[in-house]
Amino acid sequence: MNHKTISPFTERIALCTSVIFSPFIVPIVAAVFVIHKNAGTTEEVFLWIAVVATFVTVLPIIAIVLLFRLSKVSNVHLHDKDERLLPLSLTVVSMILGTIVLYRIDANERIIWVCQAYIVNSVVFSAITPFWKISFHTSVATGCIIVLTLFVNFILVWLFLLLPLIAWARIYRKRHTPLQTVMGTLLAFVITMLYYYILPPSV
Repeated sequence: MNHKTISPFTERIALCTSVIFSPFIVPIVAAVFVIHKNAGTTEEVFLWIAVVATFVTVLPIIAIVLLFRLSKVSNVHLHDKDERLLPLSLTVVSMILGTIVLYRIDANERIIWVCQAYIVNSVVFSAITPFWKISFHTSVATGCIIVLTLFVNFILVWLFLLLPLIAWARIYRKRHTPLQTVMGTLLAFVITMLYYYILPPSV
């Protein structure tokens, strides 16, 4: 009886966690804070946020929906790792275009660096995905927490405490194994920090 009482609530917690920390949502939230910290005017804030949101989230989501409507993927959540490569590739292309736009409108170097880091991580994880369903939820969250810690406020390092919750939600919903969530976190941490030390933003 207890299991029947607790299970629906636990399922809702796992679902809400997965949605809130979606790889399409978290990067925008992180970018908003970085932009707010580094933009010079209100107009820049709204313009840069619009560019990032369009190319990191809106266009990739539209592409996935279109692929679903064209029967190129079986569902919009991309549960099947064998169906992920095309939508992930389109997402990377969209992010590259967005980064070019930010560069052309003279966005702050840190904003451009953040988008570049998103691209580098996405390329690596997209290359892994056809062979192993590594967790994008934990990897994207990890990369974004690093970005917030480096470019907004070091005190935000406490956000790393959210990673076990995100990993649990993905495991509970049977989307990933524990190893896939842990490796998503570790690999994103290594890639993002290496990129920061090899090619840090100039300002």
